[in-house]
Amino acid sequence: MQDIRNIMVAVDFSPISQHLVGYAWALGQKIKAAIDLVNVINQRDVEALSKAADVTTAFSFPDQLDKMRQGRMTALTALLSDLDIPPDAIGCHVRTGIPYETLISAIKELDTDLLIMGTRGRGQFSGMLFGSTAARMLSKCPVPLLTLRSDL
Repeated sequence: MQDIRNIMVAVDFSPISQHLVGYAWALGQKIKAAIDLVNVINQRDVEALSKAADVTTAFSFPDQLDKMRQGRMTALTALLSDLDIPPDAIGCHVRTGIPYETLISAIKELDTDLLIMGTRGRGQFSGMLFGSTAARMLSKCPVPLLTLRSDL
């Protein structure tokens, strides 16, 4: 079994996100692993924003996308603060793209050994056992994947 030196947490700001980060922090402290939080701005949201910007002068697409990124980074920092985790103790990353593809790229770029994520995110199908991103990651994730439910 490979040593776990780098843990990545997929954070979508669903209700389980705080639990995921707290779990990763506790595990990372025990095994002395570095932790990175990764949030993905879904490509479909970026495309919708781009189309809206094409038909109005009320906002600039690059400025609005930058505000989205900054807002997500602020939310990641707030999540750490809520858990009393020093902000410089964990890496925070905001990416843009198709969520499962972007997570796989981040795993490779961050030299991740373990991915932690929830089983369901913020999607419309709350009755499903796994969300679409979690389901894709179960079959495509290049590293061990730990999924957590919100009731644990």
